[in-house]
Amino acid sequence: MNGRIRRAAAFAGMVVLASSSGQIAGPALAAAREAHGAGRSATATAGGAEGVPRLGPVFLIIGENTTYSHLTMTNAPYLMGTIRPKSAWLTNYYAATHWSQANYVAMVTGQFTRCEQRDFGVACHQNVDSLYHQMDVAGLSWKVWLEAGSAKCDTGSGGSCASNTACPLSGFYTTGNPPILFDNIEGPNGVWSATSRSKECRARDVPAGTASAPMARFNADLASGKVARFNTVIPNGCNDGEANCKPVNNRYTQFDNFLAAEVPKIEASPAFGPHGVIIVVYDEDERAGGLAKKNGLGSGGHVVCAIISPLAEPGSYGQKYYHYSLLRTLEDGFGITTYLGNANEVKPFGGIWSP
Repeated sequence: MNGRIRRAAAFAGMVVLASSSGQIAGPALAAAREAHGAGRSATATAGGAEGVPRLGPVFLIIGENTTYSHLTMTNAPYLMGTIRPKSAWLTNYYAATHWSQANYVAMVTGQFTRCEQRDFGVACHQNVDSLYHQMDVAGLSWKVWLEAGSAKCDTGSGGSCASNTACPLSGFYTTGNPPILFDNIEGPNGVWSATSRSKECRARDVPAGTASAPMARFNADLASGKVARFNTVIPNGCNDGEANCKPVNNRYTQFDNFLAAEVPKIEASPAFGPHGVIIVVYDEDERAGGLAKKNGLGSGGHVVCAIISPLAEPGSYGQKYYHYSLLRTLEDGFGITTYLGNANEVKPFGGIWSP
């Protein structure tokens, strides 16, 4: 149980004007806003809100379909033996629903649709606000890195992969690539299009590498320190733990190997520094024995969520949290004071932050 309640000293935040038009601020303004922590309300603490500190670069790494209790030192030695001891480990964290696409969307919009519960891909596009658009308005940068992406702003069905490992399931890109679903991100002038991608989507929703080196571009940006403020990292359909693939033939270990390869590179990046944050989370449980019982905001089952950061105090924390809690925590940490959807119904991650 979490017996450590950490309170950050409160400071008055700056109130700034944010465009409601959804236009991206210029690079100079974006840099100035990031440098000065613009976008916070008067209730913000030292760079964040509700006790959440101002977050530096965030790396959200998402695995697939894994029940909390099924992970062990044998099948996930890096996660359980290296990440768990040094992270804020949330022992009572729940996914939003079933299936995958709905959970990816829930993490960044606070809601999902019946279409997304059926993993119907781009057919589920919505005219709805998202964390990505909130960051646009706040002048903060973001990128989605697709290990299996074959094109920028890839709305394909996932039938083939520009990766040196297989992508076994159709619909992979559209399941695990939320920006392509949002009208004010994917389409020019905020209108979703099956044929024309917006300049923003092509610049920010990108393949993580090449066919022979599937994470090369992401790793190069890490090495140079030129990363976005918010980075969503989506492994391919083998490395995310979706299916057993050769040569490992163990989906738990496949995602664990991905973490073992990428987490140290993120921590070593000059961009990570004292305010960097890595969040490792699974989209939903594996529905063993059927769908999880109805559990309010956590009907997707019990899954792992771990926060690795100099800002977070290592330990196990037993308060109940949801994907919506993750969204609210990110909004607070980025100085965004309007909460989306069910993020209004929950509290952010609390008691995990270093004093």
